[in-house]
Amino acid sequence: MTLNRPEPIHQSQRRRERIRNLIRVHALALVAAVILFWLFHPDGPGIVANIAEKPKFLFDTYGDKTCEGCHREIDPGLFLQWNESAHAAANVGCAGCHGDDHEAVFAAKGRVSAAACGRCHEKAVDEFSTSGHATTEADALQTSRFMLQSPAMRQEGCMGCHSIGRQFPDGSVGACNKCHPGHAFSSAAARQPEACEVCHIGPDHPQVEAYRTSVHGVLYFQDRDVSVAPTCVTCHMPEKTHGSPANLTYGEIASGAVVEGSPEPSIAMRTLSVETMEQNRKRMLAICAPCHTKRFAEEQLARADAIKLEADSLVAEGAAILRALRDEGALAPMPEDRPPHPIAGHTMVLGGQQVYENTTEIEQAFFRLYKFYHAKTYKSAYHHSPDFTHWMGIVSIKMELDKIRSEARKLRRMQSDVSSGEDGGRRQGE
Repeated sequence: MTLNRPEPIHQSQRRRERIRNLIRVHALALVAAVILFWLFHPDGPGIVANIAEKPKFLFDTYGDKTCEGCHREIDPGLFLQWNESAHAAANVGCAGCHGDDHEAVFAAKGRVSAAACGRCHEKAVDEFSTSGHATTEADALQTSRFMLQSPAMRQEGCMGCHSIGRQFPDGSVGACNKCHPGHAFSSAAARQPEACEVCHIGPDHPQVEAYRTSVHGVLYFQDRDVSVAPTCVTCHMPEKTHGSPANLTYGEIASGAVVEGSPEPSIAMRTLSVETMEQNRKRMLAICAPCHTKRFAEEQLARADAIKLEADSLVAEGAAILRALRDEGALAPMPEDRPPHPIAGHTMVLGGQQVYENTTEIEQAFFRLYKFYHAKTYKSAYHHSPDFTHWMGIVSIKMELDKIRSEARKLRRMQSDVSSGEDGGRRQGE
């Protein structure tokens, strides 16, 4: 029988010393790795500081008496969104965005200004301030159709989208949570087409519907793989910036654009210089290049250009008919005989600031033609949706134009009959 003898003291000491040395080596290696990470990783200092501050952050935010602890009980869905967000991971709690003054938070209705977001996201906020989105609230406030709506409709039907350009008392512009909604503040969610779909949808700007019914959209929604098919941000935020993309040509916002030197458009449109047109087209072709040959992309975009110009010509014909009727005094009622336009007064307005109420049936037909079907036709062509471009687009333009032609004939006959009656009455009186 073999007895287990105690390990000699000097061997036990050597073993403990080796363990201590291993611990020292690993500790030094860890410290060296942290220092190297801090020095060379672009976000190293912030990440290291975040880890160091995490215990205090957890202590400060997870107690029952904290903002987070209270909202965990009364707004569990909101708390869950935040708790799983990048903000929580970065030690940003309620007070980090909203401040710790409850009265001020209530007065602001919980809204957080772009300036507050800019404390951490300065580049994104600065870029956004130069974008088309930044002017949307101001644009709506100056729009005739907005002026005619009830307070409730202004907030829900107009500012539901246009408040992305909210102007805050601190002078900053932009409601970041319009694209990064809820308390998840997810950049990944903002990159999905659905984030744009809240506003870029409907009869006057059906970009997402057109995208969904294009080959691009069909391919993307199969696997949501941006290496297979583009999304909205692929083309409209190609450099991952929050500013306006410099790659649009005729397909600009509202009623689009014309190139400098072209005939004056029949309704308000933007004007692009020849140089800007060429540069923007070149940038768009570069976006198409990873998947398409230059020839193919050029042909597709040139075809959309031709459709835009065709739609413009149909709008021009309709506008010419309406203006002729006005000049002939044949509209019923004439602008001076109906409630005033909120901006132009007793004047007929076509395109741009045109309203759809307190007007005539023939003017409403033109409103649908330019505001809905003209936009749907050319925007769908640039988003490559055959059905929206043709059946839901230019077909409706042509049908409305036929209504305008027919109604114009009726109005002129009515005017002629009235004139004949007046002449007959005068002859009888003689």
